Amino acid sequence: MFKKIGIGILIITSVIFIYLNLSKKTTITVNFVDENGTKLLVNARKYYGVPYTLLSSKQLEEKVLGYKSTRSFIFFNNKNRKMTLKFKSKNYKQEINNFNKAKYVAATFQPMTVTAKNGFQGDPYNTARTYDGKATGKDSLRLIYSKDGIKWKKLHVSYPRLNVRDPSIVKIDSYWYIVYTKGIVRTKNFKHWEKIKWPHSKIFVNHFEWAPEFFKDAKGSYHIIMAGRSTATGNFQLYVSDFNKKTGHILNNWQSITGNNLPNNMIDGNLTYHDGKYILFYKNEDVTTNKLTRATSNNYLGPYKSETLNVNLTGYDGSEGLEAIFSGNTTRLYVDTYKFTKNGQTIYNGIHYTKEIGQDNTWAKLKPIKAPFIVRHFGILRIK
Repeated sequence: MFKKIGIGILIITSVIFIYLNLSKKTTITVNFVDENGTKLLVNARKYYGVPYTLLSSKQLEEKVLGYKSTRSFIFFNNKNRKMTLKFKSKNYKQEINNFNKAKYVAATFQPMTVTAKNGFQGDPYNTARTYDGKATGKDSLRLIYSKDGIKWKKLHVSYPRLNVRDPSIVKIDSYWYIVYTKGIVRTKNFKHWEKIKWPHSKIFVNHFEWAPEFFKDAKGSYHIIMAGRSTATGNFQLYVSDFNKKTGHILNNWQSITGNNLPNNMIDGNLTYHDGKYILFYKNEDVTTNKLTRATSNNYLGPYKSETLNVNLTGYDGSEGLEAIFSGNTTRLYVDTYKFTKNGQTIYNGIHYTKEIGQDNTWAKLKPIKAPFIVRHFGILRIK
């Protein structure tokens, strides 16, 4: 009899224990990363559920459209917990196919530690472009593609776990190359990335080497144009180095471009050989008003002759990151627009574009591109 009573008490106690545990919800706080561990979302998300029940994949994937979890079964425990979950491309083959078929592709970056507000986003960098903090970095590489250069889609793949800023993209043979501030990577499949050693040069102050970009000369050879702060003058100028397309190495033989009316400080060079001449767009850092500038030369090292562009920046305090696409006599110019807040912070509204009307330095009103996130200082490549 006593044995039966003991068993009964045990059953009742177990039922009460289970009831109390199941009636009390616990949490799983999820950090979202891709297969390489690169952050997908700025903010982690907290999910609530009863212990021993399943956290559905559908709930997770609602926050990372285009990706699916690499884990199928995740259960709530009887205690709150935190976890980092990896996600892979939901439609990988179709994504890559769309990217390869696009007329335009671009490399950009997404700040990961600041959120967007009213269409603007702050900046997490310092002027030396050095970083600390979370292992996934403050700025992550993002690739986008488009049919018309105006409406863009994000490529949902696994990105390198690196700080990437102001990138430029090119495809050479079977490799896609991305060069960015103080670094270069390449990939064949957008899953596995090879980081190539960046050769800092002694001619630049404290590794102040910004916004490198690919360009191809009249003979089809690839080079890099980059802004660097000279140890000789203390100013920022634009420099060119040769690029080895077989190894992916920058040869580090930087030469400064020349010109009769170049400013003391210039950054964000975008160089294209078009219609028998080299056309250089850059940002003039010596002036406080319109800083957008175009220069032309018969040689990629110069001498260049510059002119300030009559682009109306009404509504913005400035813009940078110039990128030009040429089609016959038409020039489409992209810029990264920004404003200053009352406390002096720079906030960015993303990439806008304009077209030159005629051939007399008259430009249409700036319009924003359309994209699933705020696209910053991108490097655009026309495939077709």
